[in-house]
Amino acid sequence: MIYIDRTGFAPDVIWLEKADKITKELMVADTKEKKHRIIDDNEILWGELKDVLMELSHQKCWYSESKDTFSYYHVDHFRPKKVALDLIKNDKGGYWWLAFNWTNYRVCGAVGNVNKRDKFAVFRNKANEPDDAWEDETIYLLDPCLQYDPIKLTFNNNGEACSLYPSGFYYLQTEYTITTLKLNYKKLKEARKKVWTDCSLIINELSNLLYEESKNQSATRRGKMEILFKQLKEFIKPTSEFSATARACLKSTGIEWAISIAA
Repeated sequence: MIYIDRTGFAPDVIWLEKADKITKELMVADTKEKKHRIIDDNEILWGELKDVLMELSHQKCWYSESKDTFSYYHVDHFRPKKVALDLIKNDKGGYWWLAFNWTNYRVCGAVGNVNKRDKFAVFRNKANEPDDAWEDETIYLLDPCLQYDPIKLTFNNNGEACSLYPSGFYYLQTEYTITTLKLNYKKLKEARKKVWTDCSLIINELSNLLYEESKNQSATRRGKMEILFKQLKEFIKPTSEFSATARACLKSTGIEWAISIAA
């Protein structure tokens, strides 16, 4: 997971007008059944944004950073629209009024989206009505659209997603997110492990070359080092798959130059 910057983005005016019209219909619908029917009848609308939302993440799943390992992409409602299950799977009420609010959308691979479904545990200040400030909720699920959330998640040399924190609420958030989104799905772990291994090989080779260069300078060696540095920087580009794994690998070395590349 990396931060998804939506600054300056908004759907086109026509889409916003459609969404506003449907949301007004939801507001006046007087039963849960009627609200759910309106949502179901207009579900095509959020799918219309999938392509433009994917551009924000360079065609990657917003949660896993996968381009194809996580299968077909869905437009996920971060806060579920009909049902919101707490930690013990009790329904605490969905966020129907956000069903057509584009800021509630995230692009997610099929495995993660199916596993997440209606899971959305709130620790404190659960919003239940349109007038409730959902922004004040303290939630368990990490949000790729908040700069301070993806940094709570890291990876190890086995390709496993894990918490940066050994305990406390941040640890609980990370564990909940990994489980809810199935971030340690076998194919994801395998793909991340390969990225880690490839990065490690380059780091080791560069370390040896840097040491040799400090003893005996060579233009040929420096040329090779330049190529390897570029390869490492390619791994951590926002466009690259599993860039957060590559950064975690660089930081794990404890080597100053490697950490500076990841910064």
